[in-house]
Order: sequence, then C-alpha cells, then structure tokens
Amino acid sequence: MDATEIAGRVTITARAYERIAAAVAADALGVPPRDPKATVRDEQGRLRADVSSGIDPRRADPAGRGVVAAAVRARRLVAERLNALTGADVARVRIHLTHVVDTERRAS
Repeated sequence: MDATEIAGRVTITARAYERIAAAVAADALGVPPRDPKATVRDEQGRLRADVSSGIDPRRADPAGRGVVAAAVRARRLVAERLNALTGADVARVRIHLTHVVDTERRAS
C-alpha cells in the first residue's frame, strides 16, 4: 500500500513552521540556534515568515557588500529550505537583523 492511498491528513502547526524557519535562519546567518526568532503568517494561502536575528559578520560578502548581501542570501536560503522541508509554498521571507554575533570570541 502506497502512503498516498492511506486516508487521513497531515497538519503542520504554525509553531512548527516557526521553529523550522528559525533553525534554517540560524544556519544561514551563522548564529546559535537559540538566536533567531521567527513568526509565520498565511498570505493568501502561502506562507510568510518574519525572522529577527543577529548575524555572524564572517558571513559578510567577500566582494565587500557586507552583511546586507549576507542577509539577502540568508533570506533566499530560508525560503528554499522552508519549502524543501515542509512542502509549503513560501510567499515571502523578511529578515530583520538586530545585532552582530561574534561567535569566534564566544568560543574562546
């Protein structure tokens, strides 16, 4: 029997989407997993994610475009990975940078 032939439904809660968005944002921004905070909303049947987080300055673009370019890359990665992990149609991801996280200094 194929899984598509089994009756029932799968529901992913808003909190689960938020945790997934925060986890992938942490990875994309180079910060500890507890750092990003995410909220999700329905936007005409599609998912909208708002993420507030710090960023590791070492994620800055080597071409000199800095943390803004890194945040743009992170926004794209969050959308792609959120879609890949949940199957949700992601309409928009907003990244709000709140601080710089010096992970190198923390580790020593």
